Amino acid sequence: MATVGWQGITLKVPADWSLVGVSGDAKKGYLRVDGTIGSALEVRWSPVLGKAPELVVKAREFLATLEKSSRKSRTKFSSKIREEDGGSVGFTWRGERLGQGRLIHCERCDRVLIAQVISSPEENVSHLAPAILGSIADHRDDGRVNWALYGLDFTVPEGYRIEKHSLMSGFLSLTFKNGLRSLVVERWGLAETLLEGCSIDEWYRKDAVPDIKGYRLVFTDNEVMGHDGLKVEGRRGGVKQAVRAAAYSLTLHEYPSFLTGYAWLCKDSNRLLGVRATHAAGEQIAEEVRDSIRCH
Repeated sequence: MATVGWQGITLKVPADWSLVGVSGDAKKGYLRVDGTIGSALEVRWSPVLGKAPELVVKAREFLATLEKSSRKSRTKFSSKIREEDGGSVGFTWRGERLGQGRLIHCERCDRVLIAQVISSPEENVSHLAPAILGSIADHRDDGRVNWALYGLDFTVPEGYRIEKHSLMSGFLSLTFKNGLRSLVVERWGLAETLLEGCSIDEWYRKDAVPDIKGYRLVFTDNEVMGHDGLKVEGRRGGVKQAVRAAAYSLTLHEYPSFLTGYAWLCKDSNRLLGVRATHAAGEQIAEEVRDSIRCH
């Protein structure tokens, strides 16, 4: 089993299942993980508006929507709902496909989650569904938020919101923002091919540095997470930046005048990984996120 996580919501799925779709934000969104044939995991979350929701009622509404679709295709539809311990509701349904799901209301996150594992009658992954649905978690208790996709697991501090992402087979990049602070987590596949004929320093200057604007950078060879790597340090300068910093200080927050980044080669997985963050003096954002990554 492997972890899939988006917006702090994590589940355990078979290691050969892949995240194929995400949308929305931390309040309201959707993710889909596809299995190797026709099976899939779907997770939807939405904010609670007003009083605490009645999960059984919501389950009925969700199943009624599925049944309506089945009637259009003239497919027989049946379903069951059961209340579970811990304030959640489980359900199963059978139509053209099979489904097994779970509804959860998290009072802390103030969200309702609907997750379901679906498959064809011929494939039938109902034996996997309890483990997948039972692994749902939507928050941590240490002020950090989980993210996990394609084997890249890491955490970011609360307050950072994803701004953009690129999810390709050979390259993952997630950019987060917290006010003027930025955080970028990246992973490249086929590291031996990327580094052919050049050092990590040379590769990073060519591949990543063009995306870094406004900082005077210093590069140092550095062991990172037990691997050969690189440390990047930068600082903004000039009159314009001094004026912006002075203006930002009026908000009682320090201006993120510094940049710290790390890149390293994990030979075990044949991947290159990178983390960089802009921050105020004394902050250790890049180090905190770096230390949370499992690279192999």
